[in-house]
Amino acid sequence: MTELELLRQRRELVVLAAELQRANVVRRLERVQANPARKALGFAAGIAAKPAMLTLGTAAFRFALRAFRRRSARNKQLHH
Repeated sequence: MTELELLRQRRELVVLAAELQRANVVRRLERVQANPARKALGFAAGIAAKPAMLTLGTAAFRFALRAFRRRSARNKQLHH
């Protein structure tokens, strides 16, 4: 077997592996989408994630506001 033939064979194997992997991913996605329990769980997780992000965002904003107020109060004390 020549080097060129060997490279062609390897390329075919890589392409075959990629096609099999893609088919496997498609099959799994179809199974997840077809399962009503997983759909409901995904929907509930999506709803739960939004308030959690809002809570985290609010906490970060409060932290930044508190730090700003402390810094500005410190600056006022230094200048008076």
